[in-house]
Formats: sequence, structure tokens, C-alpha cells
Amino acid sequence: MFTLKTVECLGACGYAPMLQLGKNYREHLTKEKLIQLLKNAGLLQLKIISMKKIFIGLLVLVCLKATAQPAFSAEQTQVMMKMLSLKNSLIGKDSVTLSNLLADDVSYGHTNGIIQTKAQLIRSVVGGEQDYKSIEPSEMKVRVYENTGVVTMNSKVIMNYQGKPLEMNMFVTLVWIKNKNDWNLVARQSVKL
Repeated sequence: MFTLKTVECLGACGYAPMLQLGKNYREHLTKEKLIQLLKNAGLLQLKIISMKKIFIGLLVLVCLKATAQPAFSAEQTQVMMKMLSLKNSLIGKDSVTLSNLLADDVSYGHTNGIIQTKAQLIRSVVGGEQDYKSIEPSEMKVRVYENTGVVTMNSKVIMNYQGKPLEMNMFVTLVWIKNKNDWNLVARQSVKL
């Protein structure tokens, strides 16, 4: 059994049309790629009505791509992919990816006023104190100035914080720095909306 849901943003506009299947993202979808993906996932034995929903959803994604923001630069796309990796590593409690994404001197600020270091954030996420269930970005803007990327966005977060359910809407600013050929997060701050 599965659920088909269209969303405004998966945080990777430059790779549309795309979909999320489980925890995996599939970009630059075509009808042929979608059919193969469904075959591989064992979902092609669906009723015709379900297949129609999937193709309608894909068509909507294609239309959204056609009306979306102008094409992004290579640097903006790289930063957006890092944003997607950050989202996935927070939800998946992936300490290795988090360690690679975060600069050693990162300042990671939260809506409650707490500022975490790299080690504190990773320990809190992996240990379950910050247990992210869903992170839904919207109205994301990515600006790149030479080796600095600035991301601003709204975000709806569903999580358990210190064992208690928490759902909030926030405005987030993230600053990425390009070192050699890779982008690292050096600062993040959020405020409640």
C-alpha cells in the first residue's frame, strides 16, 4: 500500500519533475523512468485508477516545473542539493552526512533561542532529543555570492523535541560557504512564524 501526495516543494526545484518514494528522491522524471521506477518498486500491479493518479501527479509536477522560477546557476543548484541532504540527514539521523555538511565552527540556531555547535547538533539528532519527522520547506530563495550561499525559506517542521510532539512554522536563514569544491553550512537561524 502507498500514498500519492503532491507537494509544493521537495527542496530541489532544479531537478523537477521529481518525486519522493519512501526516503529516496528521484529527479528529472519522464514517463518511461516513472514506469521503470514503479516496476522496480513492485508497484506496477496497481489498479488503473491509481496509475492515472500517478500520471496526473507527474503531469502536475511537469507543469509546476514549466511555471517555476527561472533556471538556477550551477552554484545555486549545488546549494539546493546540500539543503536536500541536510533535510534528509536530519530526518534520517545520519551522523556521517551531517558531519560532512556542517562546518566545524557551525552556529546552528533554533526558534527557542538555543544555539548548537556541530557536535551538539549531531549528538542531539542521533540521540533522539531532536527527532525530526517531517521538514517541509517553502518559498525557498537561494542567493550565491562568490563562495557564499544564503538560503532563506519558510519551513513547517514536525518533530519530537525532548520526547514531546512539536509542530511549528518558521522562517529560516542558512549560510553556506564553499571550501575547495564542497559547500558547508556555517550558520543557521530560525524564528517562529
